[in-house]
Amino acid sequence: MYESLNIDLLYVFTTVAELKSISKSSEVLLLSQPAISKKIKQLKDYFGKKLFIRSPRGMTLTPAGKLFYGQAKKVIHDFDSLYHLQENNQPQSQFNQLNIGALDSIAALLYSSFFIDALLHANQVVLTNNVTELIENFNQGNLDVIFMDEYFENELTTNFEKYFLQAEPYYVVFSQNNTHLSKIKSPCLSAQELQKFNLLLYPDYCPIHIRIKQIFKQYQLSLPTIREANYNESTISLVAQSDLVTILPRSLALNKLENPTLHLAAKELALPDLRRTAIFSNGKIPLDVIVNKL
Repeated sequence: MYESLNIDLLYVFTTVAELKSISKSSEVLLLSQPAISKKIKQLKDYFGKKLFIRSPRGMTLTPAGKLFYGQAKKVIHDFDSLYHLQENNQPQSQFNQLNIGALDSIAALLYSSFFIDALLHANQVVLTNNVTELIENFNQGNLDVIFMDEYFENELTTNFEKYFLQAEPYYVVFSQNNTHLSKIKSPCLSAQELQKFNLLLYPDYCPIHIRIKQIFKQYQLSLPTIREANYNESTISLVAQSDLVTILPRSLALNKLENPTLHLAAKELALPDLRRTAIFSNGKIPLDVIVNKL
């Protein structure tokens, strides 16, 4: 039975999954459409589970197909790396193979030297504020290493190694001219006090936005009014010129406070939950190679 499963089947499966079309896959793989359909059926028979749903919109992965896709991409990555095994036995050449993703705040403020080097030498670097984008690309094998909030590790569906980086509190950032917040003398702001203010946050793909909603729900508190802005500079500029407030991890908040032209202030958000960041790796190269470069 095992002889019926080979790497060619995985290449066909992942190509159809990504192109969502047997006809387009036929052009890319230089295989006939019946040959591709036969290979998809082989995989279905081998695993005993339906991997695709055919519809007028094309080929869509079933839930089982999505899980299989993530594992198939990892197997293909590992198989492809065998070709370069001899030349890639040095740490730097191993690093050159990597596809790395990170949340923008982690890359810019905590490990900027590492990411400058990665931009010059890694195969691919993806910097984003969209934690869902990082998770999906890691699960699908498109990224080998991601830097993100540890809280979201339960959404990773492929095998991974983890290295904890740091924990830091959330800060509420606001204009020095915000008279309402200026009246609060405590250096910390409670969740109940935060309810009174209008929040300006990244859209709900942002990990801070997600966590604030989850924390308020956990403590059975009603959410403050939340407005959304898609860009960091827009968020900070609007906060600096109004009574809107935003929430940032301490490292990013302190960075913004260093700009004297913005006239910003900040208070720690008094929550038991800290922002914990970590590296997640699919094991393409030893995790120590990444950690040693930080």
